[in-house]
Order: sequence, then structure tokens, then C-alpha cells
Amino acid sequence: MAPNRENKNQSPLEVLPIKDTNNPKANGQSEKIDDPPSKPLLLKVLCQTIQRSTQADTAERGLNALHVVLEGASHNLAGENLVTVIDTLSFLSGCDSSGGDEPVHRSAKPWANVCTLAFQNLKLILDDFLEPMASSSESPLKSTETRDAILDCCVAFGRSRHDVNTSLTATGMLWSLADRASSPGTTDVVLSKLAFLAMDDRPELRNCSVNTLFSCVVGLGDQFTEEQWKKCLSDTIFGIMSGIACAMDESDNKKTNGNGGAGEERYKVAVHHSRDSARKQWGNTMMNVLRGLERVLRLFFSRLLETTLEEPWFLQTWKEILRVSFDCAVLTGERETLDMRLAGVELMTLCSQLSSKAGIVATGASARVGTNMEVVGGALRSVRAAVEEKFQKVEKASVSNQPELDSSRQELFELAFDKLSDFRVHLEHNSEEENEEPSHFMIDTLLTQVLTKLTGELAKLYECCKNYEMQPVHCDLQLDISVKNNDSCESRFLHLLLVTANNAGNDKSSRYLNQVQRGVMSLLQVMASNSSLRAFDALATIAGDYMFVKPRALSCKSNSDDGDNDFGEIFELEAAKMIASSFDSNDLSNEAKVVVMCSVLLQYCKIYGNSDDLKRKDEGQRKTSEARYDIITSVIDSGLEAAANIDSNTDDKVILDSVWDRIITTVSSLLLPPVENRYEGYAHHSKSILNIVAIALSHLPARKLSLAEPMLENGANRAVAVAFECNEKIQDDGDVPYLQAAEGAIHVFLACFMGLCQKSPTCPAVVNLTNQILGETIESEEALSENAGLQAKTRQSLAIAVCESLRTTTSQDLLVGVFPLLCRMTNVENDGLRRAAGKILASMNLSEAISRERQRAEQADTRAREIEEENIAMLEEIEYLQTENEELQSQFSWLSSQKAQILHDKLSEIANEINLSGH
Repeated sequence: MAPNRENKNQSPLEVLPIKDTNNPKANGQSEKIDDPPSKPLLLKVLCQTIQRSTQADTAERGLNALHVVLEGASHNLAGENLVTVIDTLSFLSGCDSSGGDEPVHRSAKPWANVCTLAFQNLKLILDDFLEPMASSSESPLKSTETRDAILDCCVAFGRSRHDVNTSLTATGMLWSLADRASSPGTTDVVLSKLAFLAMDDRPELRNCSVNTLFSCVVGLGDQFTEEQWKKCLSDTIFGIMSGIACAMDESDNKKTNGNGGAGEERYKVAVHHSRDSARKQWGNTMMNVLRGLERVLRLFFSRLLETTLEEPWFLQTWKEILRVSFDCAVLTGERETLDMRLAGVELMTLCSQLSSKAGIVATGASARVGTNMEVVGGALRSVRAAVEEKFQKVEKASVSNQPELDSSRQELFELAFDKLSDFRVHLEHNSEEENEEPSHFMIDTLLTQVLTKLTGELAKLYECCKNYEMQPVHCDLQLDISVKNNDSCESRFLHLLLVTANNAGNDKSSRYLNQVQRGVMSLLQVMASNSSLRAFDALATIAGDYMFVKPRALSCKSNSDDGDNDFGEIFELEAAKMIASSFDSNDLSNEAKVVVMCSVLLQYCKIYGNSDDLKRKDEGQRKTSEARYDIITSVIDSGLEAAANIDSNTDDKVILDSVWDRIITTVSSLLLPPVENRYEGYAHHSKSILNIVAIALSHLPARKLSLAEPMLENGANRAVAVAFECNEKIQDDGDVPYLQAAEGAIHVFLACFMGLCQKSPTCPAVVNLTNQILGETIESEEALSENAGLQAKTRQSLAIAVCESLRTTTSQDLLVGVFPLLCRMTNVENDGLRRAAGKILASMNLSEAISRERQRAEQADTRAREIEEENIAMLEEIEYLQTENEELQSQFSWLSSQKAQILHDKLSEIANEINLSGH
């Protein structure tokens, strides 16, 4: 645990204070100092002189002399002599460790140079003496007494108030010492020393200590035992967090100077206004702790997960990590809490990423500095081969315990994901409070930044979970989006996304989406591209009527003449666009495309359909002029292609037939709009209708062409009727441009008639429409005049449309059937009609057609002769049969008469016999 910071002068983490040479009795020495001389006596005398000196100049000269001695004979120092020198340097650090009764205050400004010289001596010992012996068995660091003395000295200089650079450098020395003597005992002591320095009241020192502590853990964590990990996380790191939390509660927001609030300024540090109070500075330290904890979890989560097999201490630690991260994420306050909130959100989502089945590797995160590296002498180098062998053994052991590890990982993931759900509840409560304040119009910029960070981390989380925990359910063909199990991870994740978007605000006056809305839209698109029907349903719910209706029709702006682009980016409209763009993904299954397309078509039919059963009862009829077809066209194109692929690879056509029926219903509503809106649809959307009809016919299976024929015939007849009706209107009426409607009706007729020519050229409707339009055009004298009226021009346009459609047909029989009309059209005075008819005739192979017709005639003649011969043979057979019949009838008559005579004679004989017997 972090030490109690109430007494700033206490010894760090139960380390004994430096020996007080002013009080020999306290050190167990006799008052007599003139003991028999020994080899280090001169060095001890020098050290005692330096410690006893009450004048800074005297101590400075003594340190200069000590520096000369160390330069010449530091390699001979060992044991008690080295400890004596280290204690002396600690004594001059100026950290006020001797208590308030000390007659000489070496933390005063005159002793600043003395501190600097003492630190230079310490660096000389560590760099020139201990560094070469770091890997030797005779290294002084092998001795516990020497090691503790050096570590205490570094802590003393870290606590020194003279120079912040000295304190920071001394803190870094602790990391170097831990790396040189990386035994469990040394590492534990170093971490405890750094934890102590992390509670200093100077923000730059404690931040440096926190970062150094986590760098030390990252560099040496591969050598930690399970007990060390438990102590490091549960005691050291959470002890620091607890101390920081207490310090924040005790501190206030009063501005403080750059030296952490010390009474006398030793140095000045310029601080930003977001760090100009003690509370803000402690908050920054907490943020560093959270960031450091992220580093540790990223690198050693698998190692920590394995500890759950033997002792469940990490489970409690995991819960504590989630609690701390959640508490930081939901902090309230001003700018000083932002970094903590961001770090809390990142740590909270990182826990879910790490504990997911795929792990954080699934996000494609790049390796960070310190991965498989350690610091030696301030430089990074690769870990030892022995450590690599140790990891290999751990991996082999993990494979044998994989089921248990998977169970533990799942438990940790559920805990982490539940915490995200708690954060969602917090956001919902926050949104409700804002809705209760009608005067609140400004969006919380701090909350926006937090939600921006959240959406970014959620995107990484989805990459980790999209194939396992959040894998979309199998999509079966159906006519509408229907998903169950709202308690699944995917459903809860989507709920969190929608709540996040709701808290981001939706300012209708803004021309652009904010970062949160963009992040939510992008993530919903990724989910939809992964065949998530829930994501498509959410996008469709957000989009609403914006998928089918122009923004200006749904906007509350009074100026309805503004173009759609003048509205900028609209959240609902972007959701509709995301549905269409998701169809371009190769990961989206054909079944999902078909289901989403059917759902979109159902929503369209509720707005613009002809069926009263599908129309919405709670709203009025939308004007056809307000409709938009760019999004639905893209959806229909991809959806029908997917439906055609499924249709060609399956024998079960029941659901597919319903899908094609819905397509035909939708296209029929386009071709046959309601009577009150028939002009507007042709005027504004004729080209869109043409595209949709072409797309539908290109994918429609042959078995459904019989249903498409009446649809296209009715559409063509309606278009012809509307075209002539519009010509009768003298001028445009309000929003209905009749001239444009007439031109649009001709485009619609072209789409319908061309579809008939391509898909059903032998149907009677093609011949009837061709004869009607071409015949009327030829017979009309107005059509032959260059100064024809609107009706004549309409007939010309329709005739040209017929010719263009006939050019696309593959049926030569159809062309032969209309050949006389085409020949007559080549004699009219209108150049356009002559060229249109000439192009068809030029494309026809007349010799082949005549040869084919002649062959057909010859075959017909041959067949007729055969039938005639068969008829003659049959007549002869009939005559023969009639003769036979007559002979048989005559024979039958003779036999009948003979039989009757015989019967009569027999009866007479019987009668005579009866008479004779009577007599």
C-alpha cells in the first residue's frame, strides 16, 4: 500500500533513517571516536566531518574531496565503507528526514549547491562503480544492506526540494537499479519506493514516479511471480489510487504555484490553467496511474489470467479495476476532470477488449514501446533468452488448461461488459436530467469529448467481438427485420451506441455532424456490413422518412425552395445513406441484403403505396413531389442481385416468391401512383422510375414475368394517358409543372414498353400498343407537319419511344409483324420518325427474315399437302367404312327377319300344341 503521506518527513516505507553522526549513542557507538585506526578510518572521518558540518561551504569542500577519493578508489569500496559514503550523501540531500529538531536545515537555499555536489557523487558511484559490476556475483547490490542504502539515497534525493531535475533523475535511478539487480526482493523494494514518491506534493515528481513505476513493471513484469503480481496490483497500484483519491478530497481548487504549493519557491514551473490547482494536479496524477495500468494490462493480461487457475485474487482485482475506471468515467466537474474521464472510459473498454475471446490482437493495435524490452542503463534492449524460454513453458501450460482459462476469460468479459452497461445507464440518467431543463440548449463539450473517446474505443471493442461475443445471428429469408434475444451482447452493445448518440445531441441548426455522431454512424455501418440485422434496424429507425422523403419536406424551415444540399449533414439522412453504403460490403450476406431490402420496401409502401392495408393511419398522405429515390434505388439494385443469386441456387421458392411479389407491388406503386399525385410523380421522378423498372426487370426470374406483364402494360397505358392529359393543361398549376410531367410520362412509357419488348415480346400488349401509337401517328396529319401542336409532338415522342424499344428486342417475329408500319413511317415528312423507323429497318436482316418466312411458308405448304393427303385417305377410309356398315346393316336386317319368322313359326307351333292339348 502507498505510505501515509500526512507526515512528509517520515522515512520512506519503513526504511531506517540515515545514521545520525551527531548522536553516537543513537547509533550504538561509544562517545569515543578515536578508536584504533583501520583502513577506512580516513574515509569515515571525512564522511563524519561532512555530516557534522553546519556550514554549507565546509560541506561543499568535503564533498569535493570525497569526489576526488571516489574517482581514484571507488572500485575498492565495499560493504560498510560504501554504506557509509551512501549514508553521507543521503544526509546532504536536503529531504528533511531527520525531523524538526535538526539544528541545521539542509533543505534551505544555501545548501542547494551541496545537494548538487552530493548527487554528482552518487551518480559517480552508480555509473562508474556499480554499472561494470551489475552482472557480477560480487556486485554490491547483492548485499541487502548496500542495496537498501542506495535505494534510500535515491529516495532522499527524490524528496529533495532543491532542484526538481535532481529529484526526477533520482527517481529514474530507481528503475535502473531495479533492472541491474532484478531479484524479487529488489523489485519489490523499488516499487515501494516509487509508490512513496508517487505521493509527493509536487506534481512533476509524483507524475514522474508513477510513470517510472509502471515502466519498471512493464520492463520486469515477465519475471514477476504470482505473489509479486498480487502485491503490485492490489497493494502498490491500488494503494497509490487510494492515496490520490484522499488527496483530491482534501485539496481544493485554489490556484497554487508551480512547485506544488511549497511555502518557499525553489523553482518555478509554468502551468496551464487546467493544472493551476492542487485538485487538478492530483487529477492529472490519477490519469497517469490509469494510463500506466492500461500498459500493464495490455502486456500481461494473459499472464494475469493464468493466475485465476490457482487463486482467484485477480478476479477481485479485476472488479476493483472496473470500479475505479467507472468512477473516473462518470466524474462531474470542469475541465480538470476531462483527462480522468477519458482515461476511465479507455480503461473500462480496454478491459472488455482484453477479456474478449479474440483478445485485443483482433483490433490490429500496434505494439507499444516496452513490449518484450527492458531498460539497462537507461537504454532499451531485448529480454533475455531465459525469459523467452519461460514464456514458452507458460504457453504450453496454458494450452493444457485452455477450458479453464476460457471460462475465466468469459467471466471477466461479462464483468467488464456489465460495467459498460452501467455506464449506459448513467448516460440515460444524464440525458433525462438534461431533458428536464428546457433552458439547456448548449451541448456539454466535455461530455462530447468523453463520448468521442467512447465511440472510438467501442469500435475497437467491436473488432474484438464481432466474430464471437457479438456475432450476428444467422439470417434467414424473411419479409421484414425480426430479431430476438434482446439480452445478447450485440443487442446491449447497440443499445449503448444509441444512448451515446442520443447524448451527443442533434442540433437541427448545425450543418455538420459532431464527432460522436460520426463515430456512431461509422460503427453502425461496420456492424451492418457484418450482416447485423439489429444494426440495420437501428439505422432504419433513426432514418425514418428521410430514406424516402426529401429533407426540405421534413424540415421545419419556412423556405421550402432551398435545395437539399443547403441543409448540410442531417443525422437521420446520414443513417439512411449508411444503409445504402453498407450494401457495398463483401461481408454482407445475400440473405441479409434481401431481408433489409424487403423491410425498406415495406416502409416505402406505407408512405407511397397504393394498398390501404399498408398505409399508415396516423399520418397524412405524402406528396409524390417530396419523394427521393436515390437511396432506395441503391438498396433495390443490390438487394435484387442478392435475391437472384439465392433464387438460382435454391429449390425452395416460397419465400422468394413473396420477395418478388413485394418488388412487383413496389414498382406498381411507382408506375401507377394515386390519381391525386399522378402528375407530380411523372414530373419529378421519371428518370428514377425508369432506373428502378430496368433494375427490377433485369433480375426478375422468368416464372414471375407473367405478373410483370400486366404491371408494365398498365404502366404504359397510364403514362400515355397522363401525357395527353398534361397537354390539355394550358399552364402549370402550383407545384405541378405539366410540361415536365408530360415529358416524364413519356420516359415512364419508354421504361414500360421497353421492358415488354425485352422480356415478353410475344404478348398481345406489345402489338396492341405498337399498332395504336404508330398507327395514330401515321394517320394523323398534324404529326406530319413541322408546326405540330403539343398533342402531335407527344405522339411523335411516343412513336420514337416505341421505335427505340423495338430496337432492343430480340424477337424477329415482332419486327416482321410491325414491318408494314415501319415501312409507312419511312414515308412521313417528320425527320425524327423517319430516322427512328429507318434504324429499325436497317438493323433487321431482311434477306434472312424473307428466307425464314419463305421457309416457313414452304413448311406450311408441305404440311398443308400432308394434311390434305391425310384428309383424302381419311375420306376413302370413311367411304370404305360406310360401305361395310351398309353391308353389315343389310345382313343384320336379313338375320333379324329370319329370326323373326323362325320365332313366329315356333310360337305358332306352341299355340297349336296348346290348343290340341286343351281339346
